[in-house]
Amino acid sequence: MSSESPSPPPDLPSSAKQRRSARSCDGCRHRKIRCDGPTKPEGAQCSNCLPFNSPCTYLQPSKKRGPKTKSVEELKQRIAVLEAKLREPSVCALCSRPLETSSLSMFHHSPESDTLSESSSDDPPPVEDTFSQDELAKRFSQISLKGKHRFFGPGSSFSLVINTMAAKEKVLGHSILPIGLTKRPRFFDTTPWEQEVYDRRPHYEYPPHDLMAALIDLYFAYVHPTLPVLHEPTFRRDVILGLHLKDIKFGATLLAVLALGSWWSDDPRVFSGGPGDTLSAGWKFASQVQLIDRPFEPTMYEVQSHSLMALYSLATSAPQMSWLWVGLGVRFLQQRGEHLKKRRPVTTIEDELWNRAFWSLFVLDRLICNFLGRATTIIDFDVDPPLEVDDEYWESGFTQPLGKPSRLSFWVHFVQLSEILGDALRELYASNRWKTRMGWTGAKWESEAVAKLDSAMNSFLTSLPPHLRWDADRPPGVFFEQSATLHVTYFHIQITIHRQHIHKPSALAGPSLSLCTAAARSALAVGEAWINKTNRIALIFYHNSLFAAASTLLLNMYARQRANLPVNRAKDMELIGSALRILKISEARCQPAGRLWEILVDLQCLKPSHAITCPNASHSAAAERHRAVPSDPTPSALTQYPASNNAGQFYQQPEQGETFGPGTSIEQLLAGTTPELGQWPASSENGIFDDEMMSLWMAAPTDFSNLGQWDMLLVLACTFGHAAAIEAKSPKPATEAAACNWFVPCDPALQASGQCEC
Repeated sequence: MSSESPSPPPDLPSSAKQRRSARSCDGCRHRKIRCDGPTKPEGAQCSNCLPFNSPCTYLQPSKKRGPKTKSVEELKQRIAVLEAKLREPSVCALCSRPLETSSLSMFHHSPESDTLSESSSDDPPPVEDTFSQDELAKRFSQISLKGKHRFFGPGSSFSLVINTMAAKEKVLGHSILPIGLTKRPRFFDTTPWEQEVYDRRPHYEYPPHDLMAALIDLYFAYVHPTLPVLHEPTFRRDVILGLHLKDIKFGATLLAVLALGSWWSDDPRVFSGGPGDTLSAGWKFASQVQLIDRPFEPTMYEVQSHSLMALYSLATSAPQMSWLWVGLGVRFLQQRGEHLKKRRPVTTIEDELWNRAFWSLFVLDRLICNFLGRATTIIDFDVDPPLEVDDEYWESGFTQPLGKPSRLSFWVHFVQLSEILGDALRELYASNRWKTRMGWTGAKWESEAVAKLDSAMNSFLTSLPPHLRWDADRPPGVFFEQSATLHVTYFHIQITIHRQHIHKPSALAGPSLSLCTAAARSALAVGEAWINKTNRIALIFYHNSLFAAASTLLLNMYARQRANLPVNRAKDMELIGSALRILKISEARCQPAGRLWEILVDLQCLKPSHAITCPNASHSAAAERHRAVPSDPTPSALTQYPASNNAGQFYQQPEQGETFGPGTSIEQLLAGTTPELGQWPASSENGIFDDEMMSLWMAAPTDFSNLGQWDMLLVLACTFGHAAAIEAKSPKPATEAAACNWFVPCDPALQASGQCEC
């Protein structure tokens, strides 16, 4: 010891002078700082203790790191047993699949896993913790052998198990192993007879490469712009790499794409019943796709194939099957929790594809439920809206070039429109029992609900970007297709919102009838402009919308005819002829389109022998009519709708002799009276048809796939037409001849003289 070094304090015990070890002194260890004591001479203080003349001792014993040898051996044995058990090809009823090798790491012990947050000694440990949905999913993945994408909400019984496990861990002071790993295999493994079924794999047959490429091109040309389920560059790359030969889930998606593309192909190889049986287009591909393959964790490809198969099913003889495809696809999404998944800060292609998968099923759910008159499937969801970024910019940071309109803007607005439709179906068309439970009853609530929906519709139309606003002069292309689809659907939803109020003696009756009629004309005019420029098979979205519009217009013509009001038959019948033309062209590949065409023909002429064949659209007469769609349709101002772009007025003016006040009812409307006008000229017999006329209005089914209901409507219409024909036989002055019943054959002499427009 040097003379300059201070001597240790005299009161230190002799044990302080023990031989120092190569570690920090007690003071430096306590302060957690670097200590140079081991480099000092024996008995000298370290540099940190010397300035303060602190005791530089090495009395505190060193803590042994790691578990005891006995604990290590026990853990090794336990892990060996679990690994051997997990290597067996067993499938648990909850977990669905054997655990992957990578998942074994969760069982390895680490010091950090033993460190649990402890509550204060004064507070009792909580019996139940509240976990987020992500935490619930993460913890439940420890219960099952393979539960990476299992979603269980906070109301699930499994969430109670998770909370109990957390409480048990706090009591024991360490983490516990997942439940079910060491239990009886008989009750956790898939039974052999079930496994035999699950192991079956379908054998898909694909077309030659040239036909496959052509059908994929047709799909992305005619389906993808209005129903973007896939990401085109990724899908094409996967097909080139032969993923469909390795992954049967992707193979099913490819077959659904080929089936949809077959609608626009004339290649004889797409037909199942021979070249002349065009209704079989794509069936050889679609028939291979199974509704459900294995009851395990669904993949993205499986959800995509269900969306596409739902669309294809709408063109088959059983369009109601689309409802099942959508329903199962929705269950797959909910099983994974994709219906509550928000977009992460850094978006990936896979994340956005799941987003597209959800919104595709969401839109189809609304449209199909409106088509079938059924309740919607998706109610509870929390998903971000789609990104307005075209497919080609996904791989470059999801950045759309400035100033370039996105083709995905249509999809964002179509989703918004579908949300409004879902609200209308849920609130206005719910069962009486459900309305009573929700408090959706009474005239006041009904008026407020309609006003809220009308406000949403008005806001939607004003929010459209310029490239999606209706312009009949826009050249054919993606934006023209998207604009037409948006506006036809928009007017169909208007009819859906107001149709059921027509028969009610309330302030909504008259305005609803006028708005439904105007919306029907607008939808048909958009359809007329579309078919005049494309002259090809329409996507399924058009069929139901245009059929509903044509039916509404026909019913309005019946009502005005019975009330002896002027009817512009030439204009309205030409619009209806456009719907017939679209359905006639589409019936070559879509069987329900042919059904709707026949129903519409029967409705327009009551007697099949007098049916008017589909007229050729007059391009000159139609040129001025389908110029524009109103950009701000306000139900409270039915008499004036501002036109969009460079077009003129468009079917929103009330017809001659038509004035509706807030108290106009359907009875007054059909009887020919309004509070403002009093009694319209009518024969004494007109009053007996009021109830019949209302029955005809309300008998129009909401389920467009139920032919039996439409047969009943035709019977009712024929009965009504028979009574009208008897009335038409009575002598009329020459001035009334021109206003004869349009659905009753006129006297040949009147037709020759030009006094009748029939």
